[in-house]
Amino acid sequence: MIYKNLGVRDAAILIWHLTETEEELKGMLSNFELYKAEYEKLHTSKRRKEFLASRVALNSLHQCEFLIAYDANGKPFVDQNTLQISISHCASWVAVITHPLRQVGIDIELPSDKFRSLYVRFLNKVEQEALFDTTDLLKVQLAWSAKEALYKIIGEEAVNFAEQLEVLGFEMQQSGYFYVMHSVRNKKYTMYYVINEFFNLVYCIG
Repeated sequence: MIYKNLGVRDAAILIWHLTETEEELKGMLSNFELYKAEYEKLHTSKRRKEFLASRVALNSLHQCEFLIAYDANGKPFVDQNTLQISISHCASWVAVITHPLRQVGIDIELPSDKFRSLYVRFLNKVEQEALFDTTDLLKVQLAWSAKEALYKIIGEEAVNFAEQLEVLGFEMQQSGYFYVMHSVRNKKYTMYYVINEFFNLVYCIG
């Protein structure tokens, strides 16, 4: 189940390579009845598995049952609890981050060539010159994930990725951090990242 359990600055992170069936995932919840009504509203197996896996992951991190609710913008939160959460799915991977008080955002992506044509949509001209490399798209992918993760914290004030969020230049390693400037708040955020042959992960603790 668990690929890696990370922790930084009081945050807990679980990364999961999802191979379980729906029935197996149901069995991993100690009280499936808590989630049954929401589960039955989902129409595809993929969505149902993501729903179950995110709740199993969250409960596994904290060894108790949580009910996840969503605000008007679709942002998940734990009902009647100060625990802050963020969830990301990509193919068969699930990533969950929590923090007892501070807002968090996370994004997991598979290595992909799709960013070769998409980068102009979410990078400004300065970022394109600093980050785009025709032979290596990793920095561009990390930039996308960073903006996705940060949007989960900031919300509508960061909806325009190219104009409102700027990734500052950095030297890439297998893991580390870089900065993103949010122009609306004039605030710099630290983005942590992990890259390997399976996935690219970026997360932020607000």
